[in-house]
Amino acid sequence: MRLPGFLSLLAVFLAGCEKREPEPIIRPMNLPRLRELDFSPFADSLDRIGSSRLDQIDRIVTSATIPEIEKAFADGDLTSEELTLFFLDRIRRHDETLRSYLELNPLALDEAREADRLRAADQVRGPLHGIPLSVKDNIATSGPMHTTAGAEILLDHVAPADARLVTLLKENGAVILGKASLSELAGCLTTEPPGYNAISGLGVNPYGPDFPVSGSSSGSAIATSSLLAMVSVGTETSGSLLSPGASNGVVAMKPGHEIVSGKGIVPLIRFQDSAGPIARNVTDTAILLQAIAGSGSETFMPLEESALGGVAVGVLRKGILQEKPDAGFWLSRVDEGLSRAGARSKDVDETFEGKPDLLPLIFLGLSRDTMTYLREEGFPVGTVSALRDYNLEDPERRVPRGQNLIDLAVRILGAIHAESGLEEEKLGGIYEEAALALREEMAEILSHTFEAYEVDLLVSLANLHSTLYATAGYPAITIPLGLDEGGAPNGVTLIARPGEDASLLRAAFAFEQATRYRVPPKLP
Repeated sequence: MRLPGFLSLLAVFLAGCEKREPEPIIRPMNLPRLRELDFSPFADSLDRIGSSRLDQIDRIVTSATIPEIEKAFADGDLTSEELTLFFLDRIRRHDETLRSYLELNPLALDEAREADRLRAADQVRGPLHGIPLSVKDNIATSGPMHTTAGAEILLDHVAPADARLVTLLKENGAVILGKASLSELAGCLTTEPPGYNAISGLGVNPYGPDFPVSGSSSGSAIATSSLLAMVSVGTETSGSLLSPGASNGVVAMKPGHEIVSGKGIVPLIRFQDSAGPIARNVTDTAILLQAIAGSGSETFMPLEESALGGVAVGVLRKGILQEKPDAGFWLSRVDEGLSRAGARSKDVDETFEGKPDLLPLIFLGLSRDTMTYLREEGFPVGTVSALRDYNLEDPERRVPRGQNLIDLAVRILGAIHAESGLEEEKLGGIYEEAALALREEMAEILSHTFEAYEVDLLVSLANLHSTLYATAGYPAITIPLGLDEGGAPNGVTLIARPGEDASLLRAAFAFEQATRYRVPPKLP
């Protein structure tokens, strides 16, 4: 099946759009938050714990995996309350600079104390019991926290219920620290720059303020990398997990289609949106994915150091170098890691130049999914044009860095209207047809590549091929490759076939253990 003809013709329209250079990112001059982080519920407890105990916890936590933290709980060396205070103290000291949180959970210490009480009663709920984490702020959390997607229009919005994945986290005994910042509306407001939203401002890379944080799950990656959360849950439509994961030196995974329930997530393209884990290591990634996938999913543990031995992997070298001519340093690290892990590596010459443009579908999704969510939650914007006009009523507060993607979306949707004769509110059928056709076409491209080159995994860099695997619903994971000479992080990305999430995690673990490339950031 091919895309509807008018959507293919939009590539010509897009090519003719005015190209604008991104405005320079001015740091450290960040914008004021529209809602300050509130530490008052924790102030007395933070004062009592003392710097000496926090230093002891730091030595336990810095390089620990979740199973090692759980052992410390079991051995009496640490409590969930203490660990939660450790993260809250680091958030208090560092997040005004990093901007990885939009809001803190005022009940976080209560949840931690309940986890400790249950542990003392021998009622541990699962491998995340008592583990403090964050969730991206397009994932619904019931009161007292808000769910905003970073947009001023949703500043005071309280979701009526937790998203399904949040319910699963709570059932596993996890402690919700707060809501992670993001590129506003999952990256559909502005490209200038990624990692920005009106409520918390611009996220800052913990490896250096001049490095990009990418998006849209920037806050989840920043907080996890800089030890402001043990792990985090982000979301991806196309690259929104893997890109910030690679840019901030952490592991990030986009699971296969429908592995994690999307119920309660502010949608962008409901046909391909996916929540997924962000962690400092593959072990924690697998544990978090297991929790948010639910009991009916496949088992993602145990992991195996030998999982890449003899596995045929196809390195998308030609495509990587076409997109990033200076990627030689990273490719040498990829090659070294695959060799150490025992993989059988071969180059794949595909560049996928003929793949369809995803941008028209993103704007259709913004129109039919995101706007529908806003309308159903009671907000006075039913169309992208109405959202644009709302923002322009108070641009200094609502869109202080502009809304160039919203402006482009209005033009794209106008072109679709001109071609189809349908008003924006009547585009649902066209949108669904286009989304399913695009998924099928991207899946055909990837399936052919796997078969033609006789490989079990494809190897990319960061999110360079995200429009393919994310749209097709294939699972992908990025693993840190360390730092370049300038101190900037990057990640290798492994792509597997549908239904192979568990084997993908095992392969990622094997690469990680063979290389141990990750270098943690040094915060002041």
